[in-house]
Amino acid sequence: MQDKTYSIRWYGPFSTKEEIGEYEKKHPDTSFQLYMFHGLKKRAKFNESYYCGQAKSGVYRRLSDKNHHINEISRMTAIWIGSISNVSPCMKDINYVENIITAQLAKKFGKEQLLNIINKNFPNYNIYVINIWHKVNGSRYRKYANSTLPADLPDLLGHEYERDPIPVHEIYGAEKVKWLDFDW
Repeated sequence: MQDKTYSIRWYGPFSTKEEIGEYEKKHPDTSFQLYMFHGLKKRAKFNESYYCGQAKSGVYRRLSDKNHHINEISRMTAIWIGSISNVSPCMKDINYVENIITAQLAKKFGKEQLLNIINKNFPNYNIYVINIWHKVNGSRYRKYANSTLPADLPDLLGHEYERDPIPVHEIYGAEKVKWLDFDW
């Protein structure tokens, strides 16, 4: 199997799921397959909780589910929605990208800070995820404020698979990538 690369255009930050619903209505031509959020759970004073998930029929609809983890957050810091922009992803692709991002969040903040369970189902090939951050108005984020998902999640994530002698899966991240001013 050949290596795969996914380019994710993240848009945000949003404060509420209603803002996301309005944004999705204004951008019906864009399919948002992923979302991430972080904030404080009820009674939490310092340690934020994180979640990365996937949306099959719209992020607003997914976040509106009665039993969704977003309901555990009493003080939302930010919500980001993502669109895999360089390929038309199938469910397997979206699952692998979500797994890699979740694994990186667990590596950065610890499993206890995640609201979702770490899925160790990784492919038997290399995958690279490029995170490209956009403001809600569509312009690019160039500098990231501390303690935000754009600052905390590497611009480039890599899942490397080695089969020799025992299969090993590793997640690597490049904290900052120097982006040049050109349009993709």
